[in-house]
Amino acid sequence: MNGLKKSAPPIAWVLTVVTGILLSLSLSGAPDLMADGGSMILSLGDDSYVTWSEVEARTGAAVRRELEDLPLTDFSVIILSNVSYASLPAAVRDGLSEYLAHGGTLLVTGGKQSYGSGGYVGTELAELLPLKPSRDDFGYNPYGPTLLLQPRHPILQGVALPPMGYFNELELNSSAVEIAQYRKGSKAAFTGGGDPGGGEIGGGGRRPMPLIAEKSVGQGTILAIAMDMALSLDKDTWQDRDRFAQNCVAYLLQRSRIESVTLPKEPVAK
Repeated sequence: MNGLKKSAPPIAWVLTVVTGILLSLSLSGAPDLMADGGSMILSLGDDSYVTWSEVEARTGAAVRRELEDLPLTDFSVIILSNVSYASLPAAVRDGLSEYLAHGGTLLVTGGKQSYGSGGYVGTELAELLPLKPSRDDFGYNPYGPTLLLQPRHPILQGVALPPMGYFNELELNSSAVEIAQYRKGSKAAFTGGGDPGGGEIGGGGRRPMPLIAEKSVGQGTILAIAMDMALSLDKDTWQDRDRFAQNCVAYLLQRSRIESVTLPKEPVAK
């Protein structure tokens, strides 16, 4: 024989090494998305309608509820949930146009503190929105069906929209794409031979009103929702509300051209 054969390492030694590696991986925990360059979302207002832990798990994004000293371009998505114009940080009021020009995305939802009822009329924000306010506009309408004009839109996947009654009555911007609208005719419309689903309805019916629309601004995207997403519906429970909200956030994250940011890790406490 030319030499001695090397003996295989004992099984116990192999198991010890493998166990040590697995233990090390388990103790290391999940990666710090903020430190490693994950996308960030700035959410202002009442965002209780969305389960953020599921959004973060689904998209890898991290949500913040205060702008602090960060530039808007650190955020892939900005969300204004039933928040008045006067309460917005000055950097948001003054910087949204430039933010969108750089490819940022914006989600705006309705309510008593939003759109015209929230003081948006006459502001730059009102001109940017796909759903444009012209007056104090949040109120009640007889519950009517929600007509899907873009049923294959990503935000509507796996979602059923119930009849709507409470929302902001807004005008569709001429450059916007309408995704869903409210349609409701009065009894007079039917007795008078009017069409309860179109235009100014003969016999006293109500005109269709936009509920969801989107618009491109520069390289950016704005998604506008006329409903107060956090409002408890008193007639039909919207079982898919959270899924719809998550679809909206995921869609805007995908559309955003804002690159992920890298923030310094916090010092380890000693």
